[in-house]
Amino acid sequence: MAEVLVTLGIIGIVAALTMPSLIANHKKKEASARLKKFSSMMQQALILAENDHGTPAYEWIDVRNYQDEDGNMDPQTENDENYAYWNKYLAPYIKYLKVEKGIYNAEDNTKSKGTKIYFADGSTAEMHLGNCVDLRFDINGDRLPNEFGRDIFVFFIATGKSYSLSKESEISKNKSFAAAYLPLYNTREKALQACKTDPYDCSALLQYDDFEFKKDYPHRL
Repeated sequence: MAEVLVTLGIIGIVAALTMPSLIANHKKKEASARLKKFSSMMQQALILAENDHGTPAYEWIDVRNYQDEDGNMDPQTENDENYAYWNKYLAPYIKYLKVEKGIYNAEDNTKSKGTKIYFADGSTAEMHLGNCVDLRFDINGDRLPNEFGRDIFVFFIATGKSYSLSKESEISKNKSFAAAYLPLYNTREKALQACKTDPYDCSALLQYDDFEFKKDYPHRL
């Protein structure tokens, strides 16, 4: 009986030591799979949309048409254009559960949201208009932690204002859709440093790594 208890104790200790690592690896694999799926889905959708509309994605919208002299856009206009862009260019080519038009909260801008798309696997994408069309892909939707670099990863679709950026590095050359700031960080080393400095930029590093979370990835999932 004593030997059995000792054996069970050892098994318990080993399990306690290995479980955190197993859980972390599972999270990384699941996150990687969802990022790969999202990236592939978006690239395919853009190819189909570009073929059907006969124009490249960077010609679909030029945000300068909606910005004032300081480069600012009326929040309601952003919501309207976001929603129209989604419905015209992306919705016909993507499988999704539902979409919610953006909400602007004049009293508390931190509660404002862009157009939000819900997918069957529980992930979501929130769309915003900046110099590009920004897509904030959340691998687990509304569940925590809801932090950049951990479960939220940012991608850009080129627009009339941003298209010149898409030609600066081989990994993003001639792409309409890519990880945020990928052309700016035209080496993996630059992308790694940017991810360490600002988690918002981590999707660029992940695209260099084929959306795998390498040992030097600087943030815990």
